[in-house]
Amino acid sequence: MNVDEVVESYVRDVAGCLPRARRNDVAFELRALLDEELAARARAAGRAPDKAMAMALLREFGRPSEAAQRYHDRPALIDAADTHHFLIWAVGGAVVFAVHGQVTPKPFNLDAALLQWLGALLLFFALAGWLRRRSPGRFAWKPGHGPDWMPRALSAFSLAALLAFPVFMYAVPVTFARLLMPSAVPVDGLALTDAFAGSWQRGLTMALLLVLALQEAITLVLGARRWWLRRAGVVLDLALAVMFFAHASPMHRPGDGAPFAVFESAHANAVAAPVFMAVGGMMLLFGLYYAWRNWVEIRPGPAPLAGAPA
Repeated sequence: MNVDEVVESYVRDVAGCLPRARRNDVAFELRALLDEELAARARAAGRAPDKAMAMALLREFGRPSEAAQRYHDRPALIDAADTHHFLIWAVGGAVVFAVHGQVTPKPFNLDAALLQWLGALLLFFALAGWLRRRSPGRFAWKPGHGPDWMPRALSAFSLAALLAFPVFMYAVPVTFARLLMPSAVPVDGLALTDAFAGSWQRGLTMALLLVLALQEAITLVLGARRWWLRRAGVVLDLALAVMFFAHASPMHRPGDGAPFAVFESAHANAVAAPVFMAVGGMMLLFGLYYAWRNWVEIRPGPAPLAGAPA
C-alpha cells in the first residue's frame, strides 16, 4: 500500500465509527488534516512521505474508534449517573432469584435467571439514557416533594385497591373468582383445603395484609407518609415476601409436620405456585428498595442564621 492508500484506509475506518450524517464531513476534514500534517513532517525530514512516516503519524492519532470519539462522543450503554440504580436493582434481583431457587420445589436455573435479569436491566437503562439524551427538556430536573409526601387521592386509591384485591381475594378466593368470572366457568377448584384454611400461615398473611391496608388508611388520614409508616412498610413488605414464598412451597403443620396444599385442586396449586412466587419476589424487591431509601434518606439541616459564623 502506498501513502495515500494508508491514509485513506484510516480515514474510512474513522468515518465508519461515526453517525451516517457526519461521516462525509469528518472524512473530508480529517483527510485534509492528515495530509497537511504528513506534508509538514516530510518537509522537516527533508524527504518525500512514505508508508512508515504515515503509519507513525496515524499511530499518534490513535485507533480509529478513539479518533472518532473526539469527533462524536458516543455515550456508554449505562450512563454514569445511573450506575448506582443499576447496581441496586441488579443486587435486588439477585437476592430474589437466590431466594426463589432455595424455596421452589422445582429445578431452577439460577445462572440463566441472573443473566436474563441483568440483560433486561441493561436494555432498560440503555433505553432510558437514550430517551433522556434525545429529549432532554422532557426529562429535565423538577423540584420534588419530601419523603413524607403522599397525596390523599393516591392513598385512597391504594387503600381501595388493597381491600378490593389482595385482602378480598385472599380471604374468599372462590367468592372473588365468581364475581369476576362468567357463571359458566367453574371456580370450585379455588376452594381452600381445611388444613390451610385454619393454618397459622394463612392467619398471619391475612393479618399482614390488613395491617398493610391500615397503613394506607393512616396515611390517608394524615395526608403524609411519616417516617415510622415508611419503616413499618418495609417490615410489612419483607414479611409478606416471606409468607408468599412459603405459599409457593409445600407448607407443614406445626404439630406432625405433614405437608398440606393451599387449594383443593392440584391444578389450582400448580397455577398459583408461580404467582405466589412472583408476588413474593415483588414484595421482596419493594422491601429492599424502600429499606435502602430509608437508609440513605437525607434530611438537610436548618439554614444558618443571618450573621452567624460559618
